[in-house]
Amino acid sequence: MGLLGHDFLKELRLNEGYSLDALSKRTGLSPSHIKKIEDGQSMPGVDTLFDLCKGLNITIYDFFEHIGVSLYRSPNIIIAPTPSEERRKTRGVAVQGFEPRTLRI
Repeated sequence: MGLLGHDFLKELRLNEGYSLDALSKRTGLSPSHIKKIEDGQSMPGVDTLFDLCKGLNITIYDFFEHIGVSLYRSPNIIIAPTPSEERRKTRGVAVQGFEPRTLRI
């Protein structure tokens, strides 16, 4: 089972003019991993999805809104692509119907 919206990620990459190698450099992910995600052959974890969104200049909210999932937004919680060490400090990510930190995207 692949990521819902994998085609959206590929479309964004192509619209931004990034090759797989260029997006790899922006995200720290391997080109083959990105290709598998875009082709729907691999389902990324939350950290990987954050990295892809950051590399494609969109927010995680933009991605989820595109696939029709409403994210819980709290004024006390900032969910944005950030360096990994900062992201680990963030708590309370919630998607309707899922417990925080258990959603595998």
